Amino acid sequence: MLTFSEDLVLLLNDEDGAPLPVRQDIVASALAGAVLMDLAFANRIDTDLEALFVNDPTPVGNPALDRILARIAARTEVCDTKTWLGVLSVEEAPTIQEQTLAGLVEQGVLTVRESRIPWVRGRRYPSGDGKAATELRQHVADVLSSDEIPDPRDVALISLLDACEILPDIFPRQEIEDYRPRIALLRKMDLIGREVAGAVAEIERSVIQAVRARAAQFKKLLLILSIAAGVVAFATLVVPRIPVADRFSALFLERLWFDGGWQLWSGFALLGLSGSGVLAVLLLKLRAITRLGGFNWWRLAHVGFGIACVLALFAHTGFRLGTSLNAALMGCFLAVLVLGGLAGVCTNAAVQLRKWGIKPKQRVIPMRVHIIALVPLPALLIIHILIVYMY
Repeated sequence: MLTFSEDLVLLLNDEDGAPLPVRQDIVASALAGAVLMDLAFANRIDTDLEALFVNDPTPVGNPALDRILARIAARTEVCDTKTWLGVLSVEEAPTIQEQTLAGLVEQGVLTVRESRIPWVRGRRYPSGDGKAATELRQHVADVLSSDEIPDPRDVALISLLDACEILPDIFPRQEIEDYRPRIALLRKMDLIGREVAGAVAEIERSVIQAVRARAAQFKKLLLILSIAAGVVAFATLVVPRIPVADRFSALFLERLWFDGGWQLWSGFALLGLSGSGVLAVLLLKLRAITRLGGFNWWRLAHVGFGIACVLALFAHTGFRLGTSLNAALMGCFLAVLVLGGLAGVCTNAAVQLRKWGIKPKQRVIPMRVHIIALVPLPALLIIHILIVYMY
């Protein structure tokens, strides 16, 4: 039988061994919670209102679990479950994941596939028989869709996945919405035993608190940057063009806006930043970069590219909207940036907007228009570049 941490690692990767787009801080909290659940089910740890403590220091025979058990037993200071969860998620999660993957490879459940791209370090862990991850997902889906009483370990695993909000990354969101009543019922079931149930419930509560706290921090940061991106982009439309005075201090601006070489480089910088922002989103959709920082870090990078685009746009134009094709290109570019900032606000301030009576269907409008506004941008850029080089 696999451990909770092994089940979790299997579910966090697709059949080809590529990681799902789950934030790394959530993965860390989930792994820490899984290890503590494994120890609770093995009757090695227990909890009360003030502390998580070891009631049996005997090793369980799993390197990752035994190392964490020894660490908890060696600590003389009394710590509660929430504290241990924070410590393990920050200090031990990468090692837990590595040891769990190594154990699955040793058991033949997974295989190792090195990156095929030269000079790029990276590994994937596809299923050894091509079925392990698929069968586990199907088993979880069967438990969620069934009316039968499940195994206690299945209840604990689904509760952990739901606490960490990982289920929507494993299954289609519509399926999860259909399963929601069943999930709520499973989380209320007392099938584990009084002692273990108390420990698992406390671990789950601590996981939920940690995940929500970190999610709130990220949403606040993304909200601030989204507002900044939208405001700065909109200001470009209303701020008058900056005059170039006839004095020595304006020499830099003269070169920046009227020298062909400087114009060329600022234009390429703007093109590169725009392409990087779009590429980050595409790679996220393809789940190609989730190991490099996690989903939310790349959302943050996307917003950062948007702000950088506004600054590069200023360097390239000096708030001059231009005429004809240049005006169309500038208007399209600014529309994409302003709508992107507004979409970020709608996404990260959803709770407040809901209180104001703004419905979900209304909140997604800026995102859809943001994508629509992006469609003509490549063609306008290509025509602009061709005109510059031809004339």
